[in-house]
Amino acid sequence: MEIKAQGDGPFKSAFDIDTKNVVRREIVTYRMQDGMMRKEIATRTYYKSEDYNDSISVIPLPTDMEN
Repeated sequence: MEIKAQGDGPFKSAFDIDTKNVVRREIVTYRMQDGMMRKEIATRTYYKSEDYNDSISVIPLPTDMEN
């Protein structure tokens, strides 16, 4: 399934803003994969040297909770 955006929106503009004084950015995505819910977190940590470090973590989330 491919979703195409028409024009600029608030989500895109949030990524295009100036990163001056930004310390960290995160994108959180919830995805169903093979019958399991996953929380995917992409993180960019900025440093004073204008360098940055990217990382991704994936957390499996239960979809069927028994009491």
